[in-house]
Amino acid sequence: MGKYTGSKCIICQNTFKDDDDIVVCPDCGTPYHRSCYQSAGHCINTSLHAVGGSWQAQQDEVRMKLGGKPCPSCGHINKPDAQSCANCGASLMEEPMPGPGAVRIPLPGGRNVYFDASDPCCGASPDEMIEEERLGDVASYVGRNTLYYIPLFRRFRDTGRKISLNLTCILFPYLYFAYRKMWPMAIISALINIACGMPYSMLNMLTTLTSKEYTDMLQQLYGNTEAVHMFDGLTAFLQAQEGLLETLGVPLFLFSLGIRLVFCLTANYMYYRHVMGGVGKIRKAAPTQSVRSALLNSEGGASILNVIGCAILYYFLNVGIYVVLALIFMH
Repeated sequence: MGKYTGSKCIICQNTFKDDDDIVVCPDCGTPYHRSCYQSAGHCINTSLHAVGGSWQAQQDEVRMKLGGKPCPSCGHINKPDAQSCANCGASLMEEPMPGPGAVRIPLPGGRNVYFDASDPCCGASPDEMIEEERLGDVASYVGRNTLYYIPLFRRFRDTGRKISLNLTCILFPYLYFAYRKMWPMAIISALINIACGMPYSMLNMLTTLTSKEYTDMLQQLYGNTEAVHMFDGLTAFLQAQEGLLETLGVPLFLFSLGIRLVFCLTANYMYYRHVMGGVGKIRKAAPTQSVRSALLNSEGGASILNVIGCAILYYFLNVGIYVVLALIFMH
Protein backbone atom coordinates (compact mmCIF):
# COMPACT_ATOMS: atom_id res chain seq x y z
CA MET A 1 0.00 0.00 0.00
CA GLY A 2 1.33 3.48 -0.91
CA LYS A 3 2.11 6.18 1.62
CA TYR A 4 -0.75 8.37 0.36
CA THR A 5 -3.36 5.64 -0.17
CA GLY A 6 -6.55 6.56 1.67
CA SER A 7 -5.77 10.31 1.78
CA LYS A 8 -7.63 12.79 -0.43
CA CYS A 9 -6.51 14.93 -3.32
CA ILE A 10 -7.44 18.48 -2.22
CA ILE A 11 -8.42 19.45 -5.77
CA CYS A 12 -10.81 16.64 -6.81
CA GLN A 13 -11.51 15.38 -3.27
CA ASN A 14 -11.17 11.78 -4.45
CA THR A 15 -9.34 9.28 -2.26
CA PHE A 16 -5.95 8.14 -3.50
CA LYS A 17 -5.72 4.47 -4.55
CA ASP A 18 -2.69 2.22 -4.69
CA ASP A 19 -2.27 2.51 -8.45
CA ASP A 20 -2.92 6.27 -8.77
CA ASP A 21 -0.29 8.46 -10.43
CA ILE A 22 0.57 10.89 -7.61
CA VAL A 23 2.83 13.95 -7.56
CA VAL A 24 3.88 15.87 -4.44
CA CYS A 25 4.50 19.58 -3.90
CA PRO A 26 8.26 19.99 -3.34
CA ASP A 27 7.70 22.73 -0.73
CA CYS A 28 4.91 21.44 1.55
CA GLY A 29 4.58 17.80 0.50
CA THR A 30 0.89 17.99 -0.42
CA PRO A 31 -0.02 15.08 -2.77
CA TYR A 32 -2.12 15.47 -5.92
CA HIS A 33 -3.28 13.34 -8.79
CA ARG A 34 -0.88 14.23 -11.58
CA SER A 35 -3.73 15.34 -13.82
CA CYS A 36 -5.18 17.55 -11.05
CA TYR A 37 -1.83 19.20 -10.38
CA GLN A 38 -1.28 19.82 -14.08
CA SER A 39 -4.71 21.38 -14.45
CA ALA A 40 -4.10 23.75 -11.50
CA GLY A 41 -0.52 24.46 -12.57
CA HIS A 42 0.70 24.88 -8.97
CA CYS A 43 0.14 23.77 -5.38
CA ILE A 44 -3.09 25.25 -4.05
CA ASN A 45 -2.35 24.50 -0.36
CA THR A 46 -1.40 28.14 0.21
CA SER A 47 -2.15 28.07 3.94
CA LEU A 48 0.78 25.69 4.48
CA HIS A 49 3.07 27.73 2.22
CA ALA A 50 2.29 30.85 4.24
CA VAL A 51 3.57 29.30 7.49
CA GLY A 52 6.18 26.98 5.98
CA GLY A 53 4.16 23.99 7.17
CA SER A 54 4.19 20.37 6.09
CA TRP A 55 1.24 18.37 4.75
CA GLN A 56 2.63 15.19 6.35
CA ALA A 57 2.95 16.81 9.79
CA GLN A 58 -0.59 18.15 9.43
CA GLN A 59 -1.90 14.67 8.55
CA ASP A 60 0.07 13.07 11.39
CA GLU A 61 -1.44 15.50 13.88
CA VAL A 62 -4.97 14.75 12.67
CA ARG A 63 -4.39 10.98 12.72
CA MET A 64 -2.89 11.08 16.22
CA LYS A 65 -5.99 12.91 17.47
CA LEU A 66 -8.11 10.17 15.92
CA GLY A 67 -6.04 7.41 17.55
CA GLY A 68 -3.52 6.87 14.77
CA LYS A 69 -0.77 4.27 15.09
CA PRO A 70 2.84 5.46 14.95
CA CYS A 71 5.12 3.01 13.16
CA PRO A 72 7.85 1.67 15.51
CA SER A 73 10.21 1.44 12.55
CA CYS A 74 9.91 4.70 10.57
CA GLY A 75 7.62 6.87 12.76
CA HIS A 76 4.92 7.29 10.11
CA ILE A 77 1.47 7.89 11.63
CA ASN A 78 -0.96 5.36 10.25
CA LYS A 79 -4.73 5.06 10.40
CA PRO A 80 -6.16 3.61 13.64
CA ASP A 81 -7.20 0.35 11.96
CA ALA A 82 -3.96 -0.14 9.99
CA GLN A 83 -2.25 -3.53 10.43
CA SER A 84 0.97 -2.56 8.65
CA CYS A 85 2.78 0.71 8.05
CA ALA A 86 1.75 2.45 4.81
CA ASN A 87 5.26 3.88 4.49
CA CYS A 88 7.65 1.00 5.26
CA GLY A 89 5.37 -2.04 5.58
CA ALA A 90 6.36 -2.89 9.17
CA SER A 91 3.72 -4.72 11.19
CA LEU A 92 1.56 -2.61 13.53
CA MET A 93 -0.12 -5.61 15.14
CA GLU A 94 0.15 -5.71 18.89
CA GLU A 95 2.65 -8.32 19.99
CA PRO A 96 1.27 -11.00 22.32
CA MET A 97 2.47 -10.90 25.90
CA PRO A 98 5.32 -13.38 26.24
CA GLY A 99 5.29 -16.07 28.90
CA PRO A 100 7.69 -16.00 31.85
CA GLY A 101 10.09 -18.40 30.11
CA ALA A 102 10.05 -16.67 26.71
CA VAL A 103 13.27 -15.53 25.03
CA ARG A 104 13.10 -12.29 23.00
CA ILE A 105 14.47 -12.41 19.44
CA PRO A 106 14.70 -8.93 17.82
CA LEU A 107 13.80 -8.63 14.14
CA PRO A 108 14.41 -5.85 11.58
CA GLY A 109 11.84 -3.08 11.68
CA GLY A 110 11.71 -2.85 15.46
CA ARG A 111 9.64 -6.00 15.89
CA ASN A 112 10.31 -8.78 18.36
CA VAL A 113 9.60 -12.49 18.28
CA TYR A 114 9.35 -14.38 21.54
CA PHE A 115 10.38 -18.01 21.67
CA ASP A 116 8.60 -19.93 24.40
CA ALA A 117 9.04 -23.70 24.44
CA SER A 118 6.04 -24.04 26.77
CA ASP A 119 3.65 -22.41 24.28
CA PRO A 120 1.87 -25.20 22.33
CA CYS A 121 1.07 -22.80 19.47
CA CYS A 122 4.72 -21.70 19.15
CA GLY A 123 3.94 -17.99 19.36
CA ALA A 124 1.02 -18.06 16.92
CA SER A 125 -2.55 -17.22 17.86
CA PRO A 126 -4.67 -20.21 18.96
CA ASP A 127 -7.45 -18.81 16.75
CA GLU A 128 -5.31 -18.97 13.60
CA MET A 129 -6.86 -21.39 11.11
CA ILE A 130 -5.15 -24.41 9.59
CA GLU A 131 -7.55 -25.42 6.86
CA GLU A 132 -10.88 -25.52 8.73
CA GLU A 133 -9.48 -26.08 12.22
CA ARG A 134 -8.26 -23.76 14.99
CA LEU A 135 -4.54 -23.91 15.61
CA GLY A 136 -5.24 -24.26 19.34
CA ASP A 137 -7.32 -27.40 18.70
CA VAL A 138 -4.64 -28.81 16.40
CA ALA A 139 -1.98 -28.23 19.06
CA SER A 140 -4.14 -29.92 21.69
CA TYR A 141 -4.60 -32.95 19.44
CA VAL A 142 -0.87 -33.19 18.66
CA GLY A 143 -0.05 -33.04 22.36
CA ARG A 144 3.64 -33.86 22.54
CA ASN A 145 6.29 -32.08 20.49
CA THR A 146 4.15 -29.23 19.16
CA LEU A 147 7.38 -27.24 18.88
CA TYR A 148 8.25 -29.44 15.89
CA TYR A 149 4.83 -30.20 14.43
CA ILE A 150 3.01 -26.84 14.56
CA PRO A 151 5.59 -24.94 12.41
CA LEU A 152 5.69 -27.98 10.10
CA PHE A 153 1.89 -28.06 9.74
CA ARG A 154 1.82 -24.32 9.02
CA ARG A 155 4.43 -24.88 6.30
CA PHE A 156 2.33 -27.68 4.79
CA ARG A 157 -0.63 -25.29 4.77
CA ASP A 158 1.24 -22.30 3.34
CA THR A 159 3.38 -24.04 0.71
CA GLY A 160 1.32 -27.07 -0.25
CA ARG A 161 4.45 -29.23 0.10
CA LYS A 162 4.10 -32.77 1.38
CA ILE A 163 7.72 -33.82 1.78
CA SER A 164 9.72 -33.63 5.00
CA LEU A 165 12.13 -35.89 6.86
CA ASN A 166 11.02 -38.34 9.54
CA LEU A 167 14.18 -40.31 10.33
CA THR A 168 12.41 -42.71 12.70
CA CYS A 169 10.60 -44.19 9.71
CA ILE A 170 13.86 -45.25 8.05
CA LEU A 171 14.21 -47.95 10.74
CA PHE A 172 10.90 -48.42 12.53
CA PRO A 173 7.95 -46.87 10.66
CA TYR A 174 5.44 -49.12 12.42
CA LEU A 175 6.64 -47.91 15.85
CA TYR A 176 6.31 -44.26 14.80
CA PHE A 177 2.77 -44.78 13.49
CA ALA A 178 1.81 -46.65 16.66
CA TYR A 179 3.29 -43.88 18.81
CA ARG A 180 1.09 -41.34 17.02
CA LYS A 181 -2.02 -43.61 17.23
CA MET A 182 -2.13 -44.26 13.49
CA TRP A 183 -2.96 -47.97 13.84
CA PRO A 184 -3.88 -48.78 10.20
CA MET A 185 -0.50 -47.47 9.00
CA ALA A 186 1.29 -49.19 11.89
CA ILE A 187 -0.18 -52.58 10.94
CA ILE A 188 0.39 -52.09 7.19
CA SER A 189 4.03 -51.04 7.62
CA ALA A 190 4.67 -53.91 10.10
CA LEU A 191 3.25 -56.51 7.69
CA ILE A 192 5.31 -55.10 4.80
CA ASN A 193 8.44 -55.26 6.93
CA ILE A 194 7.76 -58.85 8.02
CA ALA A 195 6.92 -60.02 4.50
CA CYS A 196 10.01 -58.43 2.96
CA GLY A 197 12.28 -59.89 5.65
CA MET A 198 10.81 -63.39 5.45
CA PRO A 199 13.26 -64.88 2.88
CA TYR A 200 16.31 -64.03 4.98
CA SER A 201 14.54 -65.12 8.17
CA MET A 202 13.66 -68.49 6.64
CA LEU A 203 17.21 -68.97 5.39
CA ASN A 204 18.48 -68.24 8.90
CA MET A 205 16.00 -70.79 10.23
CA LEU A 206 17.35 -73.38 7.78
CA THR A 207 20.89 -72.66 8.92
CA THR A 208 19.81 -73.15 12.53
CA LEU A 209 17.89 -76.39 11.88
CA THR A 210 20.83 -77.98 10.07
CA SER A 211 23.49 -76.92 12.57
CA LYS A 212 25.14 -79.44 14.91
CA GLU A 213 24.59 -77.12 17.87
CA TYR A 214 20.83 -77.24 17.31
CA THR A 215 20.82 -81.04 16.97
CA ASP A 216 22.83 -81.38 20.18
CA MET A 217 20.44 -79.03 21.98
CA LEU A 218 17.41 -81.16 20.96
CA GLN A 219 19.23 -84.29 22.10
CA GLN A 220 19.95 -82.74 25.48
CA LEU A 221 16.41 -81.40 25.91
CA TYR A 222 14.48 -84.53 24.95
CA GLY A 223 17.11 -87.25 25.53
CA ASN A 224 16.17 -89.39 22.53
CA THR A 225 17.11 -89.65 18.89
CA GLU A 226 13.54 -89.14 17.67
CA ALA A 227 13.58 -85.54 18.85
CA VAL A 228 16.51 -84.82 16.55
CA HIS A 229 14.25 -85.58 13.57
CA MET A 230 11.27 -83.60 14.91
CA PHE A 231 11.69 -80.83 12.33
CA ASP A 232 12.95 -82.87 9.40
CA GLY A 233 9.80 -82.00 7.42
CA LEU A 234 10.32 -78.28 7.91
CA THR A 235 14.02 -78.61 7.10
CA ALA A 236 13.20 -80.48 3.87
CA PHE A 237 10.65 -77.82 2.90
CA LEU A 238 13.14 -75.00 3.49
CA GLN A 239 15.89 -76.82 1.60
CA ALA A 240 13.54 -77.28 -1.36
CA GLN A 241 12.80 -73.52 -1.36
CA GLU A 242 16.37 -72.39 -0.64
CA GLY A 243 17.08 -71.23 -4.18
CA LEU A 244 13.83 -69.26 -4.38
CA LEU A 245 14.44 -67.67 -0.98
CA GLU A 246 17.94 -66.58 -2.01
CA THR A 247 16.57 -65.14 -5.25
CA LEU A 248 13.83 -63.17 -3.48
CA GLY A 249 15.98 -61.96 -0.59
CA VAL A 250 17.74 -59.01 -2.21
CA PRO A 251 14.79 -57.62 -4.24
CA LEU A 252 12.47 -57.78 -1.24
CA PHE A 253 15.09 -56.13 0.97
CA LEU A 254 15.47 -53.29 -1.55
CA PHE A 255 11.69 -53.00 -1.84
CA SER A 256 11.44 -52.76 1.96
CA LEU A 257 14.14 -50.10 1.98
CA GLY A 258 12.29 -48.14 -0.69
CA ILE A 259 9.03 -48.32 1.27
CA ARG A 260 10.78 -47.08 4.41
CA LEU A 261 12.31 -44.23 2.43
CA VAL A 262 8.83 -43.26 1.21
CA PHE A 263 7.58 -43.34 4.81
CA CYS A 264 10.59 -41.24 5.87
CA LEU A 265 9.61 -38.52 3.38
CA THR A 266 5.82 -38.65 3.77
CA ALA A 267 5.08 -39.82 7.34
CA ASN A 268 4.89 -36.27 8.69
CA TYR A 269 2.35 -35.31 6.04
CA MET A 270 0.40 -38.51 6.75
CA TYR A 271 0.35 -37.45 10.39
CA TYR A 272 -0.78 -33.95 9.36
CA ARG A 273 -3.74 -35.44 7.50
CA HIS A 274 -4.45 -37.77 10.44
CA VAL A 275 -4.50 -34.80 12.82
CA MET A 276 -6.71 -32.65 10.60
CA GLY A 277 -9.15 -35.51 10.16
CA GLY A 278 -9.23 -36.27 13.88
CA VAL A 279 -9.72 -32.63 14.89
CA GLY A 280 -12.47 -32.22 12.28
CA LYS A 281 -14.41 -35.23 13.59
CA ILE A 282 -14.16 -33.98 17.17
CA ARG A 283 -15.25 -30.47 16.15
CA LYS A 284 -18.38 -31.87 14.53
CA ALA A 285 -19.14 -34.23 17.43
CA ALA A 286 -18.39 -31.96 20.41
CA PRO A 287 -21.00 -29.27 21.16
CA THR A 288 -18.85 -27.14 23.49
CA GLN A 289 -15.20 -26.14 23.68
CA SER A 290 -14.74 -27.82 27.08
CA VAL A 291 -15.98 -31.17 25.78
CA ARG A 292 -13.94 -30.67 22.62
CA SER A 293 -10.76 -29.99 24.61
CA ALA A 294 -11.22 -33.17 26.64
CA LEU A 295 -11.71 -35.23 23.48
CA LEU A 296 -8.73 -33.62 21.74
CA ASN A 297 -6.47 -34.53 24.64
CA SER A 298 -7.74 -38.09 24.93
CA GLU A 299 -8.07 -38.98 21.24
CA GLY A 300 -4.87 -37.29 20.11
CA GLY A 301 -1.40 -37.09 21.56
CA ALA A 302 1.14 -39.88 21.58
CA SER A 303 1.53 -43.11 23.56
CA ILE A 304 4.60 -45.02 24.68
CA LEU A 305 2.29 -47.90 25.62
CA ASN A 306 1.26 -48.09 21.97
CA VAL A 307 4.91 -48.47 20.99
CA ILE A 308 5.39 -51.31 23.48
CA GLY A 309 2.17 -52.96 22.32
CA CYS A 310 3.17 -52.63 18.67
CA ALA A 311 6.64 -54.08 19.34
CA ILE A 312 5.07 -57.09 21.11
CA LEU A 313 2.54 -57.53 18.31
CA TYR A 314 5.33 -57.32 15.71
CA TYR A 315 7.34 -59.97 17.55
CA PHE A 316 4.43 -62.40 17.79
CA LEU A 317 3.44 -61.85 14.16
CA ASN A 318 6.99 -62.52 13.10
CA VAL A 319 7.46 -65.59 15.28
CA GLY A 320 3.93 -66.84 14.67
CA ILE A 321 4.64 -67.43 10.97
CA TYR A 322 7.48 -69.82 11.77
CA VAL A 323 5.53 -71.54 14.52
CA VAL A 324 2.77 -72.25 12.02
CA LEU A 325 5.30 -73.60 9.52
CA ALA A 326 6.87 -75.77 12.20
CA LEU A 327 3.46 -77.22 13.19
CA ILE A 328 2.56 -77.93 9.56
CA PHE A 329 5.76 -79.82 8.81
CA MET A 330 6.43 -81.35 12.25
CA HIS A 331 6.61 -85.13 12.35
